[in-house]
Amino acid sequence: MVRVVGMIAALGIATGCMSDDQGRPSNQATGTFMGAALGGVVGGLAFGSVGGVVGGALVGALAGNLVGKALDDQERRRLAEATQNAFVAETNVPTSYTVEPTKTSSSSSTSAPPTIVAAKPVAPASTRADGSTCRPIELTATKNGQTTTETTTFCKSAGSQELKPVSV
Repeated sequence: MVRVVGMIAALGIATGCMSDDQGRPSNQATGTFMGAALGGVVGGLAFGSVGGVVGGALVGALAGNLVGKALDDQERRRLAEATQNAFVAETNVPTSYTVEPTKTSSSSSTSAPPTIVAAKPVAPASTRADGSTCRPIELTATKNGQTTTETTTFCKSAGSQELKPVSV
């Protein structure tokens, strides 16, 4: 238990050091923290052990860090929407969106290229013993010429529309 508290404290300190030019937590810091929190909860529920909490927190922190570093709020919303659509789509049929960059007063006259986010189911959905439905989905984001791809399994509880990433 002491290790878990230590790891969470270290994670909090590390993410606290990442801020934007206005002193607010960066998208990367927020993504890391939120990913760790959600991953720890899901890992604990899925495996019922401290190891599950720690493993889930580490996987969640890594995934949250990557997404937070790369995408702003509008891009994350569109990726979440693409993920919802992909969850019910035919296998290997992607849902993608083009997100135009937001204009800021400090931006130069040359604008950044649009960001493309996509979600593609890579296997059929499966039903777990607890009644939840799970499906692996490949998430892709292309921003500023760099493409990031990650496959994550998402589940939703019976009777719910809320998707939650899980580590399996």
